[in-house]
Order: sequence, then C-alpha cells, then structure tokens
Amino acid sequence: MYQVLYRKWRSRSFDDVVGQEAITTTLKNEIRQGRFAHAYLLMGSRGIGKTTCARLIAKAVNCLDPRDGNPCGECELCRGIDNGSLVDVVEIDAASNNGVDDIRDLRETAFFLPAVARYRVYIIDEVHALSPNAVSALLKILEEPPEHVIFILATTEVQKIPAAIQSRCQRFDFRRIPSQVIAGHLSRIAGEEGIDLEPEAALLVARLADGGMRDALSLLDLCRSHSQEITVHTVSEAAGLIGQDHLFEIAAGIAKQDLSGVMDLIARVGGQSVEYDRLCTQLVGHFRNLLMVLSSKTPGEVIVCLPETLEQYRQQSKEFSAGRLLRAIRVLQEAQNAMTRTTSRRTELEMAAIRLCDPRLDQSPEALLNRIEQLEAKLNAALAGGLPAQAPPAVTEAPSPPPARPRAPSPAAERPDGPPAPPADSAKDAVPFPQWEAVLDRLGKTNPAARGALLGSSAYTAAGRVLIASDNPVFREMMKSNEYTRTSLKKAIMEVTGTRYGLGPYNGPAQAPKAEEKPPLEDLLQKAKEAGVPVDIQ
Repeated sequence: MYQVLYRKWRSRSFDDVVGQEAITTTLKNEIRQGRFAHAYLLMGSRGIGKTTCARLIAKAVNCLDPRDGNPCGECELCRGIDNGSLVDVVEIDAASNNGVDDIRDLRETAFFLPAVARYRVYIIDEVHALSPNAVSALLKILEEPPEHVIFILATTEVQKIPAAIQSRCQRFDFRRIPSQVIAGHLSRIAGEEGIDLEPEAALLVARLADGGMRDALSLLDLCRSHSQEITVHTVSEAAGLIGQDHLFEIAAGIAKQDLSGVMDLIARVGGQSVEYDRLCTQLVGHFRNLLMVLSSKTPGEVIVCLPETLEQYRQQSKEFSAGRLLRAIRVLQEAQNAMTRTTSRRTELEMAAIRLCDPRLDQSPEALLNRIEQLEAKLNAALAGGLPAQAPPAVTEAPSPPPARPRAPSPAAERPDGPPAPPADSAKDAVPFPQWEAVLDRLGKTNPAARGALLGSSAYTAAGRVLIASDNPVFREMMKSNEYTRTSLKKAIMEVTGTRYGLGPYNGPAQAPKAEEKPPLEDLLQKAKEAGVPVDIQ
C-alpha cells in the first residue's frame, strides 16, 4: 500500500527534525542525562513537528538501546510505538475526547505500572480543546504525578491553556520553518524519491506551506500525482492557484482605476475554478508585498519570490503610494471577513474592487486623505511645469477668504522706544528633534489621519515647544480646527519623551513664514484651476 510522503519521511530521531534545532538539542541533552521533565507543553502552528517530537520523547525515554539521546528506532519498544501496538504509550485527541470522564479514566489508568516499557507516556494533542472540568481534572494529576508517568501536551492555541497548567510543564515554542529550509528539505526528498523538482517550484511549495513541513510534503505529493517533473506551473495547477501575472494585472487595473478591466479579470479568473476567497487572500498578499518594496530596505528578505518577480514588484510599486496600499489591504481584509458570513463571495470581492477603483464611494478618513493626496500630486505636477505669469481674474462663484483675525499686540510692541518682540514660534534657538519618527509611529496608533498628514515632516525643539516643519495644508487645517489632533499629538510626544511640550510651527530657513494664507483647501482648488487641472469634488 502506498504511503504518503509526510508519513514516510517522518523524523526517526531528533537529528532528523527540520527547523527546530534549539528544541531538539535541549531534549537530547535532557534524555541523555536522565533529567527529563514529568510534563511537556509543545506549542506552535500545525505541521511543524510537535507530534513528531512528542513521539520521539516517548521512544527515547523507553528505548532499550538509546544513542546519544536519540531512540534507536530498531528495538521492539521503538517499533511498537511506531505502529501503535505499545499499550504504555497512549495518544489522545482532545478535540474529540474533551470531556471530564475521559480525563478521569486517564487518571485511573495512570497509577498502574507500565506493562512493558519503563514509563507510561500520555500524548494529549490539541489540549486546548478540553472542557473546563476536564482541565481541572488534568490539573490534579499534573500537580502530583506518579513517578512512572510522563505527560506530553500539544496545542496550536497556547493562549487557551490555563496558567496553572503551563506552570507545571516544561514549555517549548515551535517556530514556523523558514521557506528556504523547507525548500532544501523538499529537494533532498525529491532526489531520494526520483522526482524531478525545480528549485523555483520547491521554493513556491515552501512559500505556500507557510512554515509547515507537513503541508509542504502533502503539496509535493499532490504535485507528484500530476507529473514526475514538477515545475512552477505544475505547482500552480496542483494547488489551484492563479499565476502571478493575474495578480499584477488586477493590481495594475486598480492603479489605473479601470473598473471595467478589473471586473473582467475577476470574472476570467473565477472561470478557471479559482475560489474567490482564495483570490482575495492572494490579493492581500500581493499588496502587502508591494508595501514591503516601498517600506523595506531589503525587500528580498521579507518577500519569498523569484528575482524576476521581485523586479516586477519594484516596478508596480511605483504606481502606488504607501497610503493607497494600506487602504487596499484594509478594504480586501474587510471583504475577507464578510466572505465568512455570506455565500456571495464573488459579490464581496467585486464590491471591494469597486471601492478600490472609485475612491469617491469610500468616505473613510484614509480614502479622503488619499483623494487629497492625488489632488496635491496633480497640482505639484502643474507647478513643476510652470504657472501663467498672471493669474486669471477670480471667478464670482469662488467664496472670498475670511478676513485675517487681528492679533493682540505684544507688550514690547506697545512701547515705541522698545525693541520689536520676536515671533512667538521663532526658530532662532531651535534644534532638531531626534525622536520625531518615534512620535509619528506612536501617533499612527491613535490618530492615523494626523500621522498620514505629517508624512515627510520634520520637527525642532525650542523653549519647551516642539516646532513642526510641514508644508501639508491638510495638517495645518487639522491643527487649527481639530482639538483632537492637537491633543493626540501632545500625548504622543509625552509618551515618547516623558516630557510635556507645547506645539507650534517651525519658521526657520527651510520654511519661510507667509504673510497671509487662504484656507488650505480653497487655496489648493484655486491653484489647480489656475493650472488648468481638472478637479472633480464629490
């Protein structure tokens, strides 16, 4: 009978376990020195070696011929554990045996001496699924276990395990296996099995497995059923994936706001038997990769892809701003959540595409800031090309700017013989504020809109105040009219520096003070109209 790859290539010793060297070294040393614990808690995501290591512990402590902390795998006890015939090693699936009666039966049998082996070992998988009463019953025997009993608890959701259980176990946190390590292991197995596996295909399988060796071997088995020569195309077909080209095409349509083209692409991909929730997940990953290219100095280390694909990401990232990519990820994630509550998954994906292609339909703060950002980009392009020497006469529909509010004269200004008073926010003694980036990061958690408006800004300190150098009219308007913006910015500065500062504009050489200023949005619209830039405000 054929045996699937993940069972055939299950690790036979601690040295064979891939990607968990820190854990297996500790376990080998404990068992070699005879100082192993009475209870272990193995935690981590699925398919990364928890159950394998649990069985290896059970074999190593009972092996008749241990070898440097590893089980021999050849004695009758090791073979009995492998084929499940040894009655002294019991595996319990807590997801289906989670009642208090099941744990009470375990407690009753645990006090009996082992029939054949040296230790009676209980492996409880998915222990987080136990009922509260069952957990209480298990806690009782973990407090005072018999000397001949070892408990091994495995879980994928450690946050559900009570602290009282965790404190009585030796904990091991299994980490996801790096994609390069999985790809190397797959290549070795393929060589032993006579499978022609391309390195690019191995890397794609590893990336799809998301750190799980079992999932990678299962997918390799599926690809083997398609062909003995496994290429990237073979993996894409076996996994039901769409090609990278389709993702780039959809993203390009969103960048150009080509709603009709994006809808046609979604319909075409759906006709290829690709699930819409899977497509939505892949689009989230695609926009995440574009964001990593924009924000990371070494995107090749955080994006697992081929070199030519990374170059495609670099080229397409130029069509998006970071704010627009963040908004795309947020909209698609909202569509993902909605898909779990409805059967109309295609409709949810299409509505997300409409929102991404037509920002006017989205009234969220991020969408409004994105629209203002696009308007500024058009205006800056017009200014770079040169404005007419004389502006056309003001149109009658444009509202006149409100009159400037007169300022109260300073005490020095009331004395004719005294020297003129310096401006309140003079940058004469200002020094750069080195913690400004940390302040912006903290501000982004409480007030993302203000954080977005402060992109590209800098700050200085003088006389107990933080002076902000920003040419963004949106931020200046927010500071004038929004008390929450001022409060949240002061709070962010306080949390980062531990000192209370006042706020003010920076009027240094890099930003000369202006004599008079119109309301920001009105001034922006006026300049756009003078430059001949079409503006559609809805």
